[in-house]
Amino acid sequence: MRLFLCSVISLLGTLIVRAEIQPIVEEKHRVFFNEYCVDCHNEKKQKGKVRLDNLAFSIDSLEKADLWQKILDSINAGDMPPEDEEQPAAEMKTEFLDHLGNTMVKAREVLSDSAGEIVMRRLNRREYQNTMRELLGVEVNASDLPSDRGAGTFDTVGASLFMSSDQTEQYFNIAQKALDDYFLIANTSQTKGVIYRLEPETVANSRLESWFKRSENFSNQFQSWKAEIDRVAASPENRDLMARLISENPKIKMPPSPNNQALYTHAAKLIGAPKIEHLGLGDFFSSDFHHQMFKKHEKLTQRYFSLPKVNEGAYLMRDGIEYPYGYHRIDLKPNTPFKAGKYLLRIRLGAAAETPNNRRFIEIGTIDANDPFNRNLAEIWSSHHVSGSLDQPQVLSIPVRLSGDASHISIKEPQSNDLKLQGTLFWQEFAKNGYGPEPVVWVDWVEVEKIPESSAENPVALANPQGLAEHAHAKQAFQILAERVYRGKSPSQEFLNKLYAIYEKRRAAGESHHIVLRDTLCIILSSPSFLYLREVGTSPIATADVPKAKPTLSAAELASRLSYFLWSSPPDQQLSKLAFSGELNKPEVLAREVERLIASPKSDEFVRGFVHQWLGLDRLDFFMFNQLKFQNFNDSMKATAREEVYETFKYLFKNKGSLTKLLKSDEIHVNAMLATFYGIPNVYGDQFQPVKVPAGSPRGGLLGMSAILAMGSDGDHTSPVERGAWVLRKLLHDPPPPAPPNVPQLTRLEGKLLTTKERLVAHMEEPQCASCHRKIDPVGFGLENFDAVGNWRTSDSYSKAGLGTKTWPIEPAGQFHNGPAFKNYFELRDLIAARSDDFAQGFLESLIEYALGRPYGFTDDDLAEKIRTHAKSKDYSIKEFVHALVQSEKFQSK
Repeated sequence: MRLFLCSVISLLGTLIVRAEIQPIVEEKHRVFFNEYCVDCHNEKKQKGKVRLDNLAFSIDSLEKADLWQKILDSINAGDMPPEDEEQPAAEMKTEFLDHLGNTMVKAREVLSDSAGEIVMRRLNRREYQNTMRELLGVEVNASDLPSDRGAGTFDTVGASLFMSSDQTEQYFNIAQKALDDYFLIANTSQTKGVIYRLEPETVANSRLESWFKRSENFSNQFQSWKAEIDRVAASPENRDLMARLISENPKIKMPPSPNNQALYTHAAKLIGAPKIEHLGLGDFFSSDFHHQMFKKHEKLTQRYFSLPKVNEGAYLMRDGIEYPYGYHRIDLKPNTPFKAGKYLLRIRLGAAAETPNNRRFIEIGTIDANDPFNRNLAEIWSSHHVSGSLDQPQVLSIPVRLSGDASHISIKEPQSNDLKLQGTLFWQEFAKNGYGPEPVVWVDWVEVEKIPESSAENPVALANPQGLAEHAHAKQAFQILAERVYRGKSPSQEFLNKLYAIYEKRRAAGESHHIVLRDTLCIILSSPSFLYLREVGTSPIATADVPKAKPTLSAAELASRLSYFLWSSPPDQQLSKLAFSGELNKPEVLAREVERLIASPKSDEFVRGFVHQWLGLDRLDFFMFNQLKFQNFNDSMKATAREEVYETFKYLFKNKGSLTKLLKSDEIHVNAMLATFYGIPNVYGDQFQPVKVPAGSPRGGLLGMSAILAMGSDGDHTSPVERGAWVLRKLLHDPPPPAPPNVPQLTRLEGKLLTTKERLVAHMEEPQCASCHRKIDPVGFGLENFDAVGNWRTSDSYSKAGLGTKTWPIEPAGQFHNGPAFKNYFELRDLIAARSDDFAQGFLESLIEYALGRPYGFTDDDLAEKIRTHAKSKDYSIKEFVHALVQSEKFQSK
């Protein structure tokens, strides 16, 4: 009876908690609702078959939430009240929409709360790739697997991590490729040393010289052909024919006439005309194209071969002097493809003394196999600062990992992939110097060295160095792999016997040992026990005080949850050993392990995985940036800007830094490329380093970072709405309601040349827009001193075809809705930095969701309050948030 009463009391307590947080439409809005909605939607008069007079103002079910959402959407869209009915005052309508929009946000949170239940989930893409690397020491490509994220969730949330039969087959195929690479590495001699060396002048320069001579010879022949066509066209035997051709096509002119292209395209009709095909490059258009390309690059090629040390190395080029032949890069293409494994790429190089700072960089990657001209890199692995000179070159040492099908490595100077822009920049330089973009980065030599496999702490031993019999080797491999992949859960003998039976059956059918072994091992790597983070837990004994507690994770399960939280990969030997011994359950031991995991380079996976999703950095790839307008914001620069966000967070995370430094700081973390972009002198090298910024600098904190600001644009112009909404969501923990559907366009603005503020202020005149924009827009306008890629500016302009261009000074002053005013960006930043508690709460809710693999719910409020209070006492140290979360009961429970 006592247990029953305790259960009832517990249930009543839960209901009371839910009642306290239940979203309710405030009574003060009932007048609006009754006057403008109920008259047409009551018991007797149910327009659209909708009745609202009996609708409760408390939103305690999905059905009620759905109906209230439809009401919100209809009023936002201007459909209700109908145009022929009395309309509410704008302020009254705005207030109702504002309140209802925020109430619906709260309703979604409450009704989707999982009450702390954690759904069993599979490994996401990142975790799967890292786990395969740890197991086998090879890289796998998981890009073909479905996306891991649901709407607004992290890629660790189990409810979004679905599995289908197609995926199972994909995992099997990926495992086959990974095991092929693994055995290739295991069965290949691991002798260290240089396996490939290139003196680029022996390849690039000789090819360029050969191209130049061929093209020059062809160009001379082509011009001779045109001269002969001019002579034939003017001959007496073609007089009547030319007259007829000119009457049929007025573009044809009698020679001599410059650019008489129309004549040359009809040259085959002339009596005695030589055939263009004899030149060997097809029709006139193909021949003319190659002639024009030669003339375009003739002077630049001559300039190239006059450069210092050109006979001792090769220069990287811009715009491809060699277009379309691909000589603007240095490609490392050995006679046989590189075998899968780890390599060290060394490059001896330097830059000419007069090289501008923004051109002292190279990028490493692979070319795009689908690019017919092989101009661009399909994948940029890294970018590097060139600090050496022609007289004192430097040697860059760059570690790279290659898969089994890597046929080449490419080195080039960063630039836009936009061919139109490249052409524009070429002719701009041509107008200045008479030949085009100056070659500035000189490469003396390149070599590739094979280095030992050490990326995985202890790759699983599946090879057969002992020379066991094939059947014995198979049994051993099954046992070893299954024990490693199931993360502390030993495979049953029955399971191993079934694997061996499959192996035996296929071997008896005549298939090779290697193929059958590989495919049977793939069964293990495609099994649910590997692909899923299975947490059974241990249910505690119910008591009168705690009738139903959540199952506690076993030590092995806790080790897995901790390692996948902070490393996105499985536990290492030390963590597994502590779990096996039971020591990991001791708070002091668990705290030491958290410190060790954070200090490890593997925690970079947490930084990238969490920060990328927390701050929504995927928006940086939503659109193409205007490369003509922002020439230095190429792919390498964009990647470096994104890296600044990670590196800043990582530095604070690993050095007990305060979360508040992300709001405002007198220190930034940049490398040479980013410092050059920001105009900060005396920063060298590829490594990110802390740099003090002078007083009055707009840099320091997230709001001064190029990546954050670039996300608040469309790649061409800034978007105060995107920027303002991002600040409210991510920094102030005050997200605006989602944009309503079917909001009517402001057609009266068509055909007008307006400033950004003039266009957006018009939103404030529409109640369905004002309810959100009065909160969003002032914050966004406060960031308008930054252009679309984060450069500081004092004015902006906008052009529209047929209307011209309008330029205006930036006016960043504004006021938070129902809050303080600010005069400029710096005051806005100070006001945001003062709300560190709000920022910490938003960060913490995201951290809990990421770590526990389920959406944050109101039942987590007590946990969040305890953690935030603890972290605040430690100056909001990022590390303290993690420590307190890991030590919590919820982290250690199923």
